[in-house]
Amino acid sequence: MTRPHGILRAGYPHLTTLGMRRVTNFPADVALGDNGDVFVLLRSEGVATIRIWSIDDMEALTDDLKGFGSYGSDDGQFIWPVNIIRDDSGKFFISDEATHRITCLDRNGEFLWKFGIEGSGTGEINSPSGIAFDSDSNLVVADTKNHRIQKFTKNGEYLGGFGEYGSEPGQLNMPWGIHVDENNDIYVSDWGNHRFQVYSRDGELKFTVGEAGSGDGQFNRPTGIAVDNHGDIYVSDWGNNRVLMFNQFGDYIWSFRGDAVLSKVARNYMLTNAVSNRLREAGKLESEKYLRRPRSVRVDSEFRLWIPDYESYRVQVYKKDYIELDETQFAAPMRNPTLEVT
Repeated sequence: MTRPHGILRAGYPHLTTLGMRRVTNFPADVALGDNGDVFVLLRSEGVATIRIWSIDDMEALTDDLKGFGSYGSDDGQFIWPVNIIRDDSGKFFISDEATHRITCLDRNGEFLWKFGIEGSGTGEINSPSGIAFDSDSNLVVADTKNHRIQKFTKNGEYLGGFGEYGSEPGQLNMPWGIHVDENNDIYVSDWGNHRFQVYSRDGELKFTVGEAGSGDGQFNRPTGIAVDNHGDIYVSDWGNNRVLMFNQFGDYIWSFRGDAVLSKVARNYMLTNAVSNRLREAGKLESEKYLRRPRSVRVDSEFRLWIPDYESYRVQVYKKDYIELDETQFAAPMRNPTLEVT
């Protein structure tokens, strides 16, 4: 896909809130399926599963909750999963920090295969976190505790890698999130260095963005990273309870701090809980809308931004409002911008 010459950013309104406590507890990541299905990866102490939800939410809480996967180290189980992604055929790939492996499940959640050997040697993995597909459908993996990026076929055949521990440009300190764009550029959230970095497919550094802090364009332990079809970059700023947005050149332009409303299923659940309604009325409701410890961020082809709101047990969804501009509507970069005051 060719990126537009320019973008008129009209806004990024909140679209919807999905899920609630008891059904989407501690969402770590999401993957989008067919027919409006949303696959929500849930992870907490002693719990690891994938909940199947709907973009339309649910009208009422029932005992018939759909999903697959369970906690454990057997085939098809997970202990500390981080990312879930789908390929073109509908297969799921899930990274698991605790078991040091990548697991593949079919579109119905049945185990197909796994790969990963704990270690620091070539092709070995230590606590994989972010995973993404490149244009050849190979898996690019954030090998977090080895402070590097590795590439494998879907079946686990090692193809190459790059990266070393450090804080200099191009070096990594516990890389977490990863995204590969249409040009095969690799975007990495550098968790321990409070920044993100962009590399070519061969591991050559293109640019580095960010530093420790809570101001515009600063980070406190960045986790997930995603890039939309305009080249805009989104990073979940875990320690600052927000998601930051940058343009394709790494310039900061926006922040998402949370605008949640009660989801459909939560509203109907509250109608049967008089005590909960009284307690809610006694609290500060404004704080209920904010993000709490987002661990991932995803953006789809419709420019919907998906933020798993980890400690609020829900998913917040935004949708980009924009107009694509051609060369007659978007001037060339200004070499010497000036400000005139009259």
